[in-house]
This record gives sequence, C-alpha cells and structure tokens, in this order.
Amino acid sequence: MAKPVRKSKGKEVSPISEGAKLVDQYFDHVGEAFLRHAPEIDPEKLKDWRPKLFSFTRLNPWYGGLVGVHRKRIGVGKDKLVWLEIGHENSPALLLMHGFAAAKEHWLPLLPFFAGQFRILIPDLPGWGESGFNPDRNYGLEDQTERLHDWLIEIGVHKVNVVGNSMGGALAGLLAARFPEMVTSLVLMDALGLPGTEETDFIREVLRGKNRLVPRAPMDVIKLTDLVFHNRALAASAAFFSATELIHRRDVNSFLFQEMLSRRPDYTKATFEDISAPTLVMWGKQDDVLHISCAYEFERLIKRAEMCLFDGVGHLPMIETPYPCAQAIKEFVLRNL
Repeated sequence: MAKPVRKSKGKEVSPISEGAKLVDQYFDHVGEAFLRHAPEIDPEKLKDWRPKLFSFTRLNPWYGGLVGVHRKRIGVGKDKLVWLEIGHENSPALLLMHGFAAAKEHWLPLLPFFAGQFRILIPDLPGWGESGFNPDRNYGLEDQTERLHDWLIEIGVHKVNVVGNSMGGALAGLLAARFPEMVTSLVLMDALGLPGTEETDFIREVLRGKNRLVPRAPMDVIKLTDLVFHNRALAASAAFFSATELIHRRDVNSFLFQEMLSRRPDYTKATFEDISAPTLVMWGKQDDVLHISCAYEFERLIKRAEMCLFDGVGHLPMIETPYPCAQAIKEFVLRNL
C-alpha cells in the first residue's frame, strides 16, 4: 500500500511515515474536536495572572533536607526555568518530566529510592510551576521540546536518560526522536501522543469540549484527582493539597491545554517511531486518562521498547506506587548505560 502523502498549497510533500501519521491522526481526532467546542479565554486574565506559592512548592525544603535536593533557576532565551537537582554532576543524568496540571514536586516520592546513583534533574516545564509563564509565548509540544533541549545544553548536559509522564512523556519521546545523540535511554510513563485501540471516558469527554484536567471549583478538583488516581484515599488527599493552586491556574491551564492541542508536532520531523534509544513503556493498568492500549501502540512502534505495567495504578505511577516505579526505572536505566 502506498504511503499517504500530504499536500501543501497544491504541491506534494514527502510521504508521512506510520508514526507521523498516527501522531497527526491523534491531533486531528482529539485536538480539533476539542478546539471546536473549547471556550474562549480572556487574554486580559492571562496578561494579569501571577503565580502564587502553594502546597507543592512548600514541600521542597522538607524533601531537600531529606535527600539533598537543590532548587536552581536559569534563563533560557526569553524563558525562566526552575528545577530541582540532586546528585553529583559526574553521575549519569536522569531527567524527570511532569505532565499536564502538574509540577516538579510530583516526582519527589521517587527520590529516596534512587540512592545517589544519578544526577537527577526535575524541571517545572516552561509555563508550569515556578517556571515562567508568558501568554505571548507558544507552548506547543514542538516549542517545549526545543526549550528543554536548549536548557540541557545550557547547563552542560549532553547525555541524559529521560523519563516523562503524560504530557511530559510526549516531550520525552520527541526529545529522544529529535536528538538521538543526547538521549541514552527513555521511559514513557502513561505518555501522551499516540491513539490506542480504545478510548477512555475522559478522551470521549475531551472530544465534546469538556476537560476534567482544568478544574474551576473545589468539586472539580475532586473529579480531577479521582480521574488520575486509582487509589481513592490518595485522590482525596491530593485534592485537599492541590485545590487552591489548580483553581488559581484555571485560565492559564486552559490556555496551555489549547496550545498543546492546537500546535501539533511537525510531522516532517522525527517522531516516536524514529526513537533509537532503548525505551521502557510504563503504564498503570487502571489509567482512566490514557487507555492502556496506548501503551501497546508505543511498544509496537518503537524498535527497542519493552513494557512495565502496574496493576491497581492509575495515571501517576510515581505517586501511587513510588517504590516499584523507582526500582523499574533504576534497573532499566542502569542496564542501558
């Protein structure tokens, strides 16, 4: 069967690979449907918005004292980027990237289990947490991947093992595909980016313009945490700690969600099937955000992929099952150095 060919202004361009076609299909199906129904965002609210210090960032001093975490910041182009770092700079670098409506502090439960074997880098992705948000900037996956690459070069990291959850998983995969000389190994944890053979109720809601990842009231926060956690006690605790911050960010997060879906990755560049690094596809079997069938698509498409599944776990394995999650990451990364 001939490969599909894109046309641009009446001219044919190069055939689309299967991986690029799947990514394009995903953004066609999910992104365009959501954007047709998405509410307009008041640009004045974005312009006037300012971050506040809430519960996540207040965890930093406690964890810093526990495992020696240091908070760092740097300017990368026009962006401010804040990250947590632990370990000696001569140790293998391990980059941990959070997902949508999350922050660097989501990775803190893993840190005690890595036992000083890595130089661990945990950024607030541009636009999130303590890193700068600017409504005049672009926050598509393409732009974010370039910013992360520039940041790593700026801090002297030329080889890195990359772990990404959800939206951070999409960025991790694109980083590995676009900069293969940089990424030694890759862990895709409940990663965004490929359609599965089945859809969750959440994705079906997104197709109708509804987004539980952007709560606007306290009850919405409970719906969000029930969505991302399989453990209901943990979901209730997370709702209590995160409600104020998530509601404060509601307009910014709506904007970032629309940016992520409207600015799709460039299909003419390398995508997931071009990943050459050994890859661990890690998934919670009870993920109600991204169906487990997405995991099998990543495993099928990436040449050197293997699978690690967690029973009784939802969208955030690093929080719901930190010790097994950390052990799986550590064993995989050390085996592939």
